[in-house]
Amino acid sequence: MKLIVRIIVIGALTYFISPFTVWWSVMVIAFIVCYTSPSSGLNAFTAGFLGVGLVWMGHAWNIDVGNGSVFGNTIAEIMQISDPILLVFATGLIGGLAGGFASLSGTTFRQLFVKQKKRSLYN
Repeated sequence: MKLIVRIIVIGALTYFISPFTVWWSVMVIAFIVCYTSPSSGLNAFTAGFLGVGLVWMGHAWNIDVGNGSVFGNTIAEIMQISDPILLVFATGLIGGLAGGFASLSGTTFRQLFVKQKKRSLYN
């Protein structure tokens, strides 16, 4: 349940804040969200990857549809890619990796300051 909440929070903040700020602000958002809510490394990476990646893919698709795929076809032709929709997936992958690693960094940075519980043999 916490994973879904993190994905929604990261995605919503990315959607509303990223058009007005620099591109790397999504990494700050993912870092802060996963720093403030404790989680495991894989959980944090997944939340950041999906939260940012889906929003970036949606933005790229919206831009591509908005201009009739003229820009996408031109860039795909320059990069020698057969299908311009691959650019949308590449944008989502790049944004997802940026958000995933920022979330993982937030969780790891939190673990530096949190005292670990001593494990007993009975737990």
